[in-house]
Amino acid sequence: MKILKGYFKNFLKYLIILLVISIIAYIFTSLPFFAGLCIGIIGSMLLSYNWYYNLRTAQLSDDGKVKTGTLTRMLIVTAACLIWVRFPETINIIGILVGLLLTYALIFWRAASELFKRKR
Repeated sequence: MKILKGYFKNFLKYLIILLVISIIAYIFTSLPFFAGLCIGIIGSMLLSYNWYYNLRTAQLSDDGKVKTGTLTRMLIVTAACLIWVRFPETINIIGILVGLLLTYALIFWRAASELFKRKR
């Protein structure tokens, strides 16, 4: 439960806000980009949780092994792309890609903010 609280504090709240904004934008515009963005953000939530879980597990363990969760991340991205293949007229692949990249943008932003906090 502690891992989930830390994940929510660092990543999930931002992704939920972006998901709600993209859902509202899709409701009002019905653009395929926003539908893809919703799917990408949901995939991004799963990607960031996988990354955060593996990072936290590696920090707490003493055996020195670090799992990166590459197979899980590949499966999530593959599932998002298969949804696009099934519904190409209603979902935009660029929106999915932007949504999936939000995980890495948040990781970079979090690392940069921690780095600047330590320099102060």
